[in-house]
Formats: sequence, C-alpha cells, structure tokens
Amino acid sequence: MQRRDFIRATCLTCTAVLGAGSLLSALSGCAPLPVLKTSTTDKVIVVQNTSFKPEQNLLVVKNSNLEFDILLVRKKDGSYNALYMQCTHQSQPLTANSSGLFCSAHGSSFDLNGNVVTEPAIRPLQKFRTETENDTIKIYLS
Repeated sequence: MQRRDFIRATCLTCTAVLGAGSLLSALSGCAPLPVLKTSTTDKVIVVQNTSFKPEQNLLVVKNSNLEFDILLVRKKDGSYNALYMQCTHQSQPLTANSSGLFCSAHGSSFDLNGNVVTEPAIRPLQKFRTETENDTIKIYLS
C-alpha cells in the first residue's frame, strides 16, 4: 500500500468513527421520555419517586382529565417543575427532550423552567405547584 492510499484510508476510517459517534450522541437526545399514566384525586396528581429512572430527570405525566400532558422535571436541588405541555403562542401541544420543550407548529421553544427561549411565544409555560411528601410528588392542578 502506498503512503497516500494509507493516509486516505486512515482519514476515511477516522471520519466514519467520528461521524457515527456524533450521530449516536445526537440521537440519544431524541430518545423517548418515560411516560406515566395517572389519575386525579381532588385536583391532585400523585407520582411515585420510583417513576423516575435513576439516569432520567424528566417524566411525561398523562392524565385523562387534562387536554395536554405535564412534563415533570426533577431539578438538581431535589425540587420539581411541573410544566403544562401547551404552547402559549397558539395552544399547540409541545414535545420535550433533555434540553427543553418545542412546538412543531410555529417553532417556539422553552427551557426546562418553562421560560421562552425562541419566539413566537412570548409567555412562559403554565406551571403547577408541586410538593414532595415521603416517596411521592404531588402536582396540584388548581
């Protein structure tokens, strides 16, 4: 093998390995979030702490009494954000991943605290009050 062919083959191999690594990294951000179907008692949703996987800090909470889902975010300090997954621009459903919430209808995006990152939305997401008690998280809908 000539030197030029060796260098070309080596560069192509490195490029392929780096490209595959970048692709896997990008796709891991697209992995579906865990979903928990719940019920409501007296306008309160109760979620067990064990519903969160150890490596996950996000949980989509589905409830038949709500038009949109709730994204429950476990923060580093042990507190929780409960964000209503309804875009404040034109009431479209949002999708979530580890970097935030996104509206596919018009391009608005929000951080995991519910703040607007990208317009056209100008109002933050609706938040529900949360409270931890023993091994549960309570989401208050009123």
